Amino acid sequence: MTSSPQNAHTLETVSAQFRELMGSIAEPSGVLDVDGVVRWAAASVDGADYSAITLSRSGREPRTIATSGEVPPKVDALQYELDEGPCVAALSENDMIWINDLTVDDTFPRFAPGAVALGVRSMLSTRLMLSENDRAALNLYSHRPRAFTMDQLPLAAIYGSFASLILINELQENRIMNLERALQSNREIGIAIGIVMAQQRCTREQAFEQLTRASQNLNRRLHDIADEVNHTGQLPHR
Repeated sequence: MTSSPQNAHTLETVSAQFRELMGSIAEPSGVLDVDGVVRWAAASVDGADYSAITLSRSGREPRTIATSGEVPPKVDALQYELDEGPCVAALSENDMIWINDLTVDDTFPRFAPGAVALGVRSMLSTRLMLSENDRAALNLYSHRPRAFTMDQLPLAAIYGSFASLILINELQENRIMNLERALQSNREIGIAIGIVMAQQRCTREQAFEQLTRASQNLNRRLHDIADEVNHTGQLPHR
């Protein structure tokens, strides 16, 4: 089956947008970032005045991690406070939420008046595919009513796909970094335990108890106590 000239033109346009997006949001190192995605989405999607990305990790409160302007964080904060709005709905419903005019739409009756007061009349939010515990959404905002049409939906989905890939990569890098920090901290604590055991001629459990007691008495992290023992050879005291 052959494609129609209109479909071929649409595919060519989407492909060109993919290539342009890759070239525009790539840093010199070749690494993509979410700030580039929101800037490009706000500039390229017809009708959009702003763009932002919301992230919720392991069921924790959502937060805005990237934005193209000052308005989205204010609108998002209202959504988080009320637990209502296109962004919040996209996070939970695994869908694309499209509101033409917040002055007349009754989908989000508590959120809509506050968003209009902040100057936002139209919104488009799409869920980003991350994991079962980590959820995110790409949000587009406009000062005008009926700013977004069916033509903008595929392009919003494209930016959502890029944002998903970038966030998955960043979250994985953060997990690896946290694991490396934990391993390094455990090594330092183990060395400090050995020093205390040699000095006090005590067991491992007794040495660890002395470290934790010093941490509690001095109101300092166990890692910091261990680091001082490793540098001075002595348990810190008041």
